[in-house]
Order: sequence, then C-alpha cells, then structure tokens
Amino acid sequence: MITAGRLLIGFVLLYAIVAAGVSIVFLRKIENDARYTQEQQLPLVLSQNRNAIKVERLASLARSIYLAKDRELERQLQLQTHVLAQSFTLDENDQLAKGVQKVSSHVKQIVALRDQVRKMDAGDTSPDPAVRAELERQALETYQSAMRVTDELGQSIVSDAAVLAYGMSGDIQRTAKMIQVAWIIILTLPVLIAVGAIYVVARHIIRPINSAIEGLRSIDRHEKRRLRLRRPLFRELSTINEAIEAYGHVSLDLLRTNSILQALSEEDGLTTLANRRSFEKRIGEEFAKATQNDTDLAILMVDLDHFKSINDHYGHQMGDTCLKMTANVLRSIGAERDCHAARYGGEEFSLVFPDCDLKSAIAEAEKIRLSISSLIITSSYDETIRITASVGVATIKSGRFETAAQLLENADRALYLAKHSGRNIVKSLPLPGRADLKPLTA
Repeated sequence: MITAGRLLIGFVLLYAIVAAGVSIVFLRKIENDARYTQEQQLPLVLSQNRNAIKVERLASLARSIYLAKDRELERQLQLQTHVLAQSFTLDENDQLAKGVQKVSSHVKQIVALRDQVRKMDAGDTSPDPAVRAELERQALETYQSAMRVTDELGQSIVSDAAVLAYGMSGDIQRTAKMIQVAWIIILTLPVLIAVGAIYVVARHIIRPINSAIEGLRSIDRHEKRRLRLRRPLFRELSTINEAIEAYGHVSLDLLRTNSILQALSEEDGLTTLANRRSFEKRIGEEFAKATQNDTDLAILMVDLDHFKSINDHYGHQMGDTCLKMTANVLRSIGAERDCHAARYGGEEFSLVFPDCDLKSAIAEAEKIRLSISSLIITSSYDETIRITASVGVATIKSGRFETAAQLLENADRALYLAKHSGRNIVKSLPLPGRADLKPLTA
C-alpha cells in the first residue's frame, strides 16, 4: 500500500510536472503567435487597407483632372496627384509603386494634351477640328488607361490583403485547435484531479478558446458587427484574443472598403444612377427572368436633344447640371414603380421596366419626356435653359427577340427613329430593328 501510494503520488507529481510543461509550451506558442500576428501581420493588413484607400483617392484625382476644364484646377489636382504618388514610394511594393507612377505619368499626359487644346483655342486662327478631336481622343484613351491601372492596383491590393487575412485566420485556428486537443488529453488521464482541473480548464481555458474559434467563424461568415470576445484569465490567451479582435476589426473595415469599391464600380459618378455595366448586367437578368416566366419586359432609351449645343453655349458645368436634373426625373419614376434607371453614356439614359407591356412603356416614356421638357434650369448668368428628350421604346412581346442585346438594339433604333421624326417625341418599332433607319447625331 505504501509503495503503491508512493507510486501514485510520484505519478501524480510527474503528471503534474509534465502537464505544466506542456501547458507552458503551448501557452508560449500562443503568446509568440499572437505577438507575431500583432507586430508583423496586422501592420501589413492595415498597410494594405491604407493603400486601397489611397489608390481609390488617386483614381478620384485622375477622374477629376480629366473632367476639369479649368487650367488652374488641373494644376492643383496634378500637384495633389504627385504628392499622393510620392507617398507610395515609402512602401516596399515595387509593383504598386510602378503602377502609381504610371498613373501619375498618365495624369501629366492628360494635362499636357489639355494645354495643347487650350493653346489651339486661344490662337488667332480657328483650330482644326480634326486635330482638336484627335487630342481629345488621346486624352480620353490616356484617362481610360489610368483608370485601368488603378482598377488593377485596387484588385491586387484587395487580393493580397485577403490572402494575408485568411492566412492569419488559418494560423490562429490551427493553434487554437492544438490547444483544445492538448487540454482534452490532459483532462482524460487523472481521475483524482479531474474535478478541479475540469472546472479551471473549462472556465478559463476552453471557454476562451471556443470563444476565439467562434469569433474566427464569425469573421469567416463576414458578419458585419464588431467582434467582442470574453476576456480570459491567462495573459497569453488574452493576447491572442486581442489579436483576433484586431483582425476582426480589420476584416470588417476591408468588407466596408470592398462594399464601397463595389458600389463605385456600378454607379455613375456624376448622376449617382447605375452605370452602363450595371444596366447591361441588370437587363440580362431581367430578360432571362421574363423569358422564363413568359412575362413582358420594356426598355426605354432616353437621349437629351441638342445637348452638345448646351455644353458649347453654357459650358460643361451647366451641361452636368442638366444631366443631374434629368437623372432626378428618372429616379422619381423609379420611386413610383419597379424599374432600373442608368446613365448609358454621355447624354443618353436607359431604363428597364419588368412586367411592362408596350402600351404602359409608352405611357411611362411620355411621362418622362414631359417631365424633362418641363424642367427649368437657370444658368450662372440667370438665363433659362429648357431641355427636351427623345425616347425609344421596345418590349419583348412587341417583336421577336432571342437575346437582351437584340431588345436593346430595337430600343436604340426606336430612339434614332425619334431623332429622325423631329426630336422631343416617343417612338417604338414593332420589329427587332429596321435596316432603313440610320443614326442621327443628337
């Protein structure tokens, strides 16, 4: 009995020493992993987030420079672009720095092309329209190239941040699961110390670990809420929980940034209506739904009449005002019934009306035409500007259409028919397109 007792006591003491050693090793691993995450990985994620915001700002500056018509404003925006581009040189990402420098170079080229246009306009002789148009085309191509570069940089930053974030999540999950398994093994061996050990481990170790795992799962589910974990008793676990919370906050910020970027990619910057890409995606979805359910679908193409003369006579700022007020009219139509309005390009707008026949679509088009023609716009010199619009209408059941593109083409041809017919009118075609109709300049 004495020998057995001594052996039992020796086993208990040896087990306690081994268990304590294993616990210290794992807790040290948690602390080291958490410190590495907090000191090495989280700053990288934050840096990626800051770079994403700066790239978004760089794209906004490039867009503003392209749209600006004032030389002084262009110079100020170019200076801001240069300062912002210089800030990227502090990063060790050569690809990002080269991309930013490329955008900055495109901005300089846009400003230079605009200066050439101004010099031509300020000359004694009238400028050659072909040369001027070529310069404007080069400026547009340079701007589009700059936008493509910023889009690629934004996607690269988001992708790198996502890879880093998921790597952090996997490391923390693996460490947490290792700790959980280790403590389960420890708790199954001694019966005599099980009661006290189970309480301590369950309350102060297992519960915080499970809370951390649940927090990671919550992050993986992209739940849009601030992560709050239970504060554990042990300092090492508290450190890893703080790292998980910080990672959750960064992940939430990345989700919000991605949501903003997604919204910007589908929204027209001037009118805040949907852009052409969003509209074409929506019409494809609605066409498939209408075809499957055997319901009608209407498309309206709205084009402002003589819009170029408004820009030439009153300036592009007043032209932008006309576009915004037209967008408000279309937005009000969308508030009255189910429709999707978008700026299709330039002074052309488009609307898609689900479950709408030709008669109802023409009525909606007339309502839009009358609302636009009743707009009263005052210029900076207190001159009253009146605008009108031509509208082309097409519906699925008014012709034979196999694709959404054919339906859209029919509406576009109806718009050109309205232009042929004197403008400020609503027109529709009974068939999917007529070869005898030729486009007219608005």
